[in-house]
Amino acid sequence: MKILLADDDAVSRRLLQRSLERSGFEVVCVADGVGAAERLRAPGGPRIAILDWVMPGKDGPTVCREFRAATGCSYVYLILLTSREAIGDVVLGLEAGADDYLIKPCNPEEMKARVRAGQRILELQDKLVFEARHDSLTRLPNRAFFEERLHESTRRAQDRKGYQFALLFVDIDRFKMINDVFGHRSGDQVMNEVAQRLVQAVRTEAKAPRAMEAVRRRDSSDFDVVARIGGDEFVVLLDDIVDVNDGIRVAERIRIVLETPFAVSGREIQVSVSIGISTSNGNATDATEMLKGADAAMYKAKGLGKARYEVNDPAA
Repeated sequence: MKILLADDDAVSRRLLQRSLERSGFEVVCVADGVGAAERLRAPGGPRIAILDWVMPGKDGPTVCREFRAATGCSYVYLILLTSREAIGDVVLGLEAGADDYLIKPCNPEEMKARVRAGQRILELQDKLVFEARHDSLTRLPNRAFFEERLHESTRRAQDRKGYQFALLFVDIDRFKMINDVFGHRSGDQVMNEVAQRLVQAVRTEAKAPRAMEAVRRRDSSDFDVVARIGGDEFVVLLDDIVDVNDGIRVAERIRIVLETPFAVSGREIQVSVSIGISTSNGNATDATEMLKGADAAMYKAKGLGKARYEVNDPAA
């Protein structure tokens, strides 16, 4: 875990840095409040920050207050480092947005214990956020995650000339029969396998590094998304496409990766999907209409015999 250490005292800063690094933390050091504020807002920034109360440029409480007021920033656990022991000063620091405080001169073991406490809190928070935004069975993004991402893409399509994206609405054919014949446990296994193969089909080699970097930055706004939105329904959002043919190529890859039968409970089960494709194409940039269009195209594919894809035509 990356830690920001902001202290204008070079000796104190170096001693604390060595102690944290010996405990396995990656430490980034700055000597003033302005540098601390910049590091906190930078992509891939620290998850924990230890900020000296008195620093050139901006003091610790000001850095805390400004960072908490900023929107769109991931949560950072902020610890104030201060020689002020009066309860009024402690309250002032906490009200500025700090999560904890350390009294100077700082005992290295106490500092590491407080950092580890912050780390546990962040890990719990990350787990709760993940569970709120991901499907409990497949661990794919859920409807809430997908809808947030869809609205981001529609706004981008309206604001950025030439930007297009596509939606694929994917429904497993005859899934109820799988549950009825093989049982719900086998159905869950099939659902997980389908989810993994959809990700395999969507995350091409060209896109994968960009997606992994976005995940590392905790930023979901610039890569393809595969989500389970309920029952046997999945959606795929393809970011920054050229035209509808990009969506068709992904639909074809999905069909190919599902050709291999699923081994479930000692039996082989053949699974197919019906897919509806909808693109923003510079006009249909309303999120609800995009999803409705892909859904309608999916039902058309089912009506025409399943195991196929159809493209939504807004003019039809």
